[in-house]
Amino acid sequence: MKFTVMQPLLLKAINQVSRIVGSRTTLPVLSNILIKAGKGKILFSSTDLEVAITSTLSGKVEAEGDITVPARLFSDFVANNNDESIEFNLAKNNQLGLKSTHFEANISGISAEEFPTIPSTTKDQFMSIPKDNLTDAIKKVVFASAIDETRPVLAGVLFEFKGKTLTLAATDSYRLAEYKLEMTEKSEEKKFIVPTRTMTEVLRLISATTEENDIKISSTENQIAFRIAETEVVSRLIEGAYPNYAQIIPESSKITVSAGLDEFSKAVKMSALFARNLSNNIQIESNQGKLIISSINSEIGESKSTVEAEISGGDIKIVFNSRYFIDMLPVLSGDKIHLGFNDEMSPGLIGTPGQKHYVYIVMPLKIKE
Repeated sequence: MKFTVMQPLLLKAINQVSRIVGSRTTLPVLSNILIKAGKGKILFSSTDLEVAITSTLSGKVEAEGDITVPARLFSDFVANNNDESIEFNLAKNNQLGLKSTHFEANISGISAEEFPTIPSTTKDQFMSIPKDNLTDAIKKVVFASAIDETRPVLAGVLFEFKGKTLTLAATDSYRLAEYKLEMTEKSEEKKFIVPTRTMTEVLRLISATTEENDIKISSTENQIAFRIAETEVVSRLIEGAYPNYAQIIPESSKITVSAGLDEFSKAVKMSALFARNLSNNIQIESNQGKLIISSINSEIGESKSTVEAEISGGDIKIVFNSRYFIDMLPVLSGDKIHLGFNDEMSPGLIGTPGQKHYVYIVMPLKIKE
């Protein structure tokens, strides 16, 4: 194997694939990046057996071949090399030579035959979605999925393709986020659950690319792939049935509140400072055209913030986990936030004007009188 690539493009490709490489894996080859050169293209791949990322570069390929090299050492060498291009040359003893104008090194690798096979799903592509649309949809739901995997289906994001609508949903059973993305093309009906970690990586890669290409999605029975410019993420799907969450979304709200988004956000964050040792509990109370957001901590003190609001349907006193608001507030747009309640023990509905395709609900906590 022998090829030459430009250093800036090489560094970008390595950064894209190296994040999922594990340093404490019992299988040494999983700490490596696979390098495969052929037909004017060089592929860099990594995997943790659940997610795989492959980035493709164009380069001058003089001899085809493949090898795996330690991700950390390889990445650090390229990052500290500011020469215009780097030449790669593989010796028979799995020694990969790297040479540029000012630097030269040999890295001991592991045969590519020991690297897990990365499944190909290109032939199964069924949908292409504009980059900005998919980015917005993922951001609005992914944070609501479960952190632990006690219930595996909740540690992922539901994708449901039906007609010209893609519905993304995530819940940890205490909160729920749903976003309906309208597409220009009609899709075949599909439903699957993508691991949260995969969606986080997809979001990172989409946000990092400057190209405006649509994101191409492919899937098989147990795998999904996202094609982002010259990078592809392939992941296993989570097995199981997703909860029928539609039944817990309130059809209407007896009490509605409208307040300034910025003022509300600051008030929630202020009270959250005093709620860190109280399971993050804050109280929201409506009273005579104002919202009072508070938290009391017997050890460090208390906080109370007042926000001007438009309130209809009566007043309410309700307690929430502040984290469920703080996670959601950054994805809202506009100047106003709308809150909908039925009583102190029913889910609260949170949103902003004009976001008809987005639903976010939070379960309240019991108030200890």
